Amino acid sequence: MEVGALGVWEWVSFGAAVLLMVVGALGTVVPVLPGLPLIWLAALGFALVDGFERVDGSFLGWLLLVTVAAEAADHLGRVWGARRYGAGKAGAWGAVIGALVGLFFLPVGLVLGPFLGALVGELLAGRTLPESVRAGWGGLVGTLGSLVVKFIVAMGMTVAFVVKVL
Repeated sequence: MEVGALGVWEWVSFGAAVLLMVVGALGTVVPVLPGLPLIWLAALGFALVDGFERVDGSFLGWLLLVTVAAEAADHLGRVWGARRYGAGKAGAWGAVIGALVGLFFLPVGLVLGPFLGALVGELLAGRTLPESVRAGWGGLVGTLGSLVVKFIVAMGMTVAFVVKVL
């Protein structure tokens, strides 16, 4: 469809959707907001206003699949980081649990949660302090890596939406 084919309400909803998507992309780095789900909901809102002409169910399905995969990869990134730096199962699970608990203590919990979770998990499993600190560092590295990936995915989803609409 050409740009001129958008009506007033479509332009308003398009602008609102893009604004929400930018906020969602920021939410992948500052996780006070559910970043990727917010981007998906913005696309759905536009589709509803536009009558699913430009953004159809297939496109929304792909965006939803990407959202779910990226959210799952976010948690797996913490586990991978902890495991890569020597954590056992206890440290890997600790990194994930620490990240979830850290959400209640933003923004510091974002960094300290996976680190402390992996550290405590490894200590409880009988590892030495240096080994546990290394595993905690891995949990932090995995978390930071997954934040970068989620931000890139968020920007890709936003660009795909804009290209699809315009």
